[in-house]
Amino acid sequence: MQPAAHKPYSPGRRGHAWVLAQPHAGSVDPCGADQVARQMADPAPSDRTSKAYKEWRVSGLAGGSMAEIHIVVSTVALAYWCWKCKTAADYHRSPARFAARSWRTLLQECGVFLVPMFLAVTDRHLLTVIAALLGMGVYYRWQVPDPPRRADKWAPDPRADEYAKSHVPGRTTPKAYLSIYRAEMMLLTCFCILAVDFDVFPLRFAKVETFGTSVMDLGVGSFVFSAGVVGAKPFLPRRIGGKVVTTSLGHQLRAGLWTAFPVLALGVARLVLTESVDYQKHASEYGTHWNFFITLGLLPIFVPLGLRVCSNLRATATALLVGYQALYSLTPLGAWLEGAERSDLVAANREGIFSFAGYLAIFLLGMSLGQEVLPDPPTLKARRMRLVAVLGVWVTAFAGYALAALVFGIEPSRRFANAPYCFWVAGFNSAMLWLFMLIEEDIDSKLPPALARAGRPPGYDVPLLLEAVNRNSLTTFLVANLLTGAVNMQVETLLCSNARAMLILSGYTLLFLLPALVLHRAGIRLR
Repeated sequence: MQPAAHKPYSPGRRGHAWVLAQPHAGSVDPCGADQVARQMADPAPSDRTSKAYKEWRVSGLAGGSMAEIHIVVSTVALAYWCWKCKTAADYHRSPARFAARSWRTLLQECGVFLVPMFLAVTDRHLLTVIAALLGMGVYYRWQVPDPPRRADKWAPDPRADEYAKSHVPGRTTPKAYLSIYRAEMMLLTCFCILAVDFDVFPLRFAKVETFGTSVMDLGVGSFVFSAGVVGAKPFLPRRIGGKVVTTSLGHQLRAGLWTAFPVLALGVARLVLTESVDYQKHASEYGTHWNFFITLGLLPIFVPLGLRVCSNLRATATALLVGYQALYSLTPLGAWLEGAERSDLVAANREGIFSFAGYLAIFLLGMSLGQEVLPDPPTLKARRMRLVAVLGVWVTAFAGYALAALVFGIEPSRRFANAPYCFWVAGFNSAMLWLFMLIEEDIDSKLPPALARAGRPPGYDVPLLLEAVNRNSLTTFLVANLLTGAVNMQVETLLCSNARAMLILSGYTLLFLLPALVLHRAGIRLR
């Protein structure tokens, strides 16, 4: 039986402003009514092991509801809260013994951060996972003692004095909540890129064809947003020779090229490898030749040039999204992007080329948040005010999404990175980072004055597992991609039982974590 020919996907111009009555992405039936209709119109190839079937399986997907996506991904914040409460309880119980790190500690971290996340994204016992994390968090939070009451409540807070004295202008120290947030997003992304090839992974969590939302769509945007948050560091004032100086355009361009070159090289290498082994690929994700590494590699090059035009990152990102969405919705560009034949190089890679505008806007929004949270706050009051600043980014992004999706009726599209998709990604990630900051602020308020800024024992702020991933995040992502290709070439993933699939995914997770742990143990930081 010959595989059915794939027709150009045309979902009804839902990205255009004159179609206002289309249902919102959040109302899509999680069971996939659109997916059933697609299967009836385009029957599956008979051989489940063929490249044609694997490409058919992930084509035409409609995603799931935003509420479910947010609940699933928010388990990472619950895991952080649970770990933070346990860590503080252990430290207050026995400060002298806390500094020791062992394999037992690493196993505990896997149990808190990996197991709940992976059970949630494979749609297994989600409510049980949430209940278990909440129960453990409440139990350990109850064991964290409150600091002793001051006799004179109007006297200066000794913690605030210690904090202010230790401030060094122009110094940017690592932020624990940011490291854990980035590492958890990386773990989620790495797990999903292989899990989607197994039947154990719900297809409503896989990337949608054109319009809609899913866990993997959110993961792609979150990857770019988190890169933007830390990508703001080269643009911040630096302390050199006792003076605080601002980086020049030349330095920013050199830093961007230094960051971009290895990532672009990986993008070219991935293209060559996938073509040489005839690896299955979904052309509507980024195009025939384009891939995610190319998008990531180009971002640091365009940012310094954009900053020369306008230094306000949030305004630049918003203007870019409004202009791009206007071209998409009010000109023939939208129809061409959705249904053009792949007859030349630009048409063949139109998703990657034009979605770059949206991903650049996400990156800039992440940088605007990075400018708020990366510099060391001079006082405890300034540290707490960062919560308000992050909340401002969240509110701005939510307002942009509400205007585009609820007022103009434009559904989110990861495929073309349109305005509602970008605002949704920025809003969700800002909200998650705000939750991480709030958790840290709550627990760290119980610390003695001497530990307000520094002097904490190893393992108190960032768990070993996530610290290793964060220090070598690009290396981890590359290893995960290589292992994904190797597993797909050696194993018929769609013929695996659920038990075997979970076993393979568990082994795969340990393997892509191993290089990061070894490098971290050796004190080596690649990328």
